[in-house]
Amino acid sequence: MSPPISDADLSQCEREPIHLLGGIQPYGVLLAFSEPDLSLKVVSANTGELLGRAPETLLGRPLEEVLHPSSLVILNRALSSSTLGSLRIEAAGRFFVGLLHRRDGLAVLELEPASESTSEEEALARVDQLLSPLAGAQGTKGLLQAAAEAVRALTRFDRVMVYRFDADWHGEVVAESREPEMDGFLGLHFPASDIPAQARALYTRSTLRLIADARAQPVPLVPSVLPSLGRPLDLSDAALRSVSPVHLEYLANMRVGASMSISLLREGRLWGLIACHHRAPLLVPASTRRACDVLARLVSLQLASEERASVASEVARRAHLQFQMVERLSSESGSLSSALSKQGDLLLGLTGAGGAALLLGDTPILVGATPAVEEVTALADWLAGQRFDGTFHTERLGALHPPAADYADIASGLLAVRLDEHAPRFVLWFRPEVARTVTWAGNPQKPVVPGPGANRLHPRASFDAWQETVRGASSPWNPEDLATAVSFRGSLVSVLLRHAAALARSNAELDAFSGTVAHDLKEPLRGIQQYVGFLLEDHGKELGDDGRQQLEEVRWLAGRTQGQMDALFEYSRVGRVELAWGHVDMQSLVDEVLLSVSARLQENRVEVRIPRRLPQVECDGVRIQQVWANLFTNAAKYHQAGESRWMEVGFYAPGEPLPASARRRSDEYVFYVRDNGIGIPERFHENIFEMFRRLHPAHAYGGGSGAGLAIARRLVELHGGELWVESAPGQGSTFFFTLGERPR
Repeated sequence: MSPPISDADLSQCEREPIHLLGGIQPYGVLLAFSEPDLSLKVVSANTGELLGRAPETLLGRPLEEVLHPSSLVILNRALSSSTLGSLRIEAAGRFFVGLLHRRDGLAVLELEPASESTSEEEALARVDQLLSPLAGAQGTKGLLQAAAEAVRALTRFDRVMVYRFDADWHGEVVAESREPEMDGFLGLHFPASDIPAQARALYTRSTLRLIADARAQPVPLVPSVLPSLGRPLDLSDAALRSVSPVHLEYLANMRVGASMSISLLREGRLWGLIACHHRAPLLVPASTRRACDVLARLVSLQLASEERASVASEVARRAHLQFQMVERLSSESGSLSSALSKQGDLLLGLTGAGGAALLLGDTPILVGATPAVEEVTALADWLAGQRFDGTFHTERLGALHPPAADYADIASGLLAVRLDEHAPRFVLWFRPEVARTVTWAGNPQKPVVPGPGANRLHPRASFDAWQETVRGASSPWNPEDLATAVSFRGSLVSVLLRHAAALARSNAELDAFSGTVAHDLKEPLRGIQQYVGFLLEDHGKELGDDGRQQLEEVRWLAGRTQGQMDALFEYSRVGRVELAWGHVDMQSLVDEVLLSVSARLQENRVEVRIPRRLPQVECDGVRIQQVWANLFTNAAKYHQAGESRWMEVGFYAPGEPLPASARRRSDEYVFYVRDNGIGIPERFHENIFEMFRRLHPAHAYGGGSGAGLAIARRLVELHGGELWVESAPGQGSTFFFTLGERPR
């Protein structure tokens, strides 16, 4: 068994200096000269065969000894222009196609014998004939298939493939035209290491590359090393550049004798290749190669046009969805959370997600298939610690946030936009894991194998179909998904601002209504109580016992109604107060409250116990006074007649053991008020915190509005804390509360 291929092995391929191999292919000749004296500094070793002059006789000599005078004029004109390129050159009594560029401080002229069989005009005419089926192709797939067939018809290669790169630079053959005897690669994938980074850079720089004979020996350059640089001449822009031994072996393993690749660029970035293979050597004339290059550029333009049209259509569709959503959210009269929940389909449609979560407050709003609330909250806390601008996205969330591996089936993919730099406020979209089978041309885990003695690597010898199941990843997020997410964030902020303005107006209207209630409704209630008092004083004896009792009931009902209105106003006002945080001595605060309710405690003969001094904490002292007052009053009320009554006020410090129901942060205090009263059945433990909810008749245990505990809980929650009860019938009650951290 061969040893596994390491990243170091693959990096050896990435580092191979394919532009500094020091040789050219033998179907042409290379001349590099200085300017402006046109003195030859580097030549290829085959000048004797193609130009009739040995390399040693040319070095240091002027170029005019090689070129025909008319060609020398053409060359000088090209050198003085801003664009170098293809020239028709006469030298040694024959015509060449010349390619001119500059590198390493020298002008480099490559000469390839001109073919007599096909002129450039004829080749371009053939391209023109092939444009009609190309233009009539339907969609991207049809366009690429037509391109493969057109290039094969133009060049006579045995197999022409269109090879598309993905985001990780793996490639897939998406179109193919071939001789029946040639192996087919349509639909197969190739690992990124088959075309390493430096090769992709050259494909981007030089859009056409011909290897006329994969078995030919390269022609060395003379001299092999530039004295001024200590290395070979850089042949990055040379069409004749010799071929890496690894790539030649790769072609041999594919049973390919000649190859040509034509780059397909999308906005300057390598999109894919038109890859051509032939079983025997094949020298494609320069004019035909030029025609293929033109054809590829036209295909690239058409691809760009189709992709832009597709993107524009998709952007328009998503913009319409967003418009609909914002319009509906803005017109909803209920809470924003409720409105967002109703628009779940639109929210998911914006990014093609399976689920979404909006973290706008304490509780996430979940839509579609999402992780559990606590998992989303933990994910948001993790995201809050990540640094990113605009959006965060991944197709493999479990690899970055390990707890997410447990819910990969619904959230392998995550797209997030941040709403608040200082709090875990996000919009999250989720995509499920998509298990897919990829068919590779050979084992992608062994793209190369070490050679004997590990002197160099060798490419894999097998290109047989090899299947791999890919798991743990969602379908990828595309640029339109990211742009839509950013756009939605802006729209959501706009909606939030409108809701905030509407809430401000609503609060102002509620305050105005409260004033109306105080004046227009409370006054008549007071009047009813006064008139009942007058009737009892003036006519009580005439009414008898039943009449007096009925009037007392009327007076009590009017007073109770007035008390409930006062409580309702207080409850609505509590939700809008701004807390005045400060450093508060809780013992002093409790002492003040006990003094204010002392009459009630003495009336009910309640003993107050405080086992130890209460601590100092951060809170709004005035509001927490209301909490203590409600809890003390509640504890003083609910006792059986005749029993010994007591109330204990205390706390649990950080680190001290707590009752089973208690929950808190490790650094916070838990305060409590415990009594030995009648107790509360467990099924009513939450009901008692509802407005006007009483478990006993209105006259029982001293009456009351039934709003005290609801107001107390709301005040505690405003502090970021919790208020709850532990109780059982006949065993008394203990009310606990915590206080959150002061905002920083």
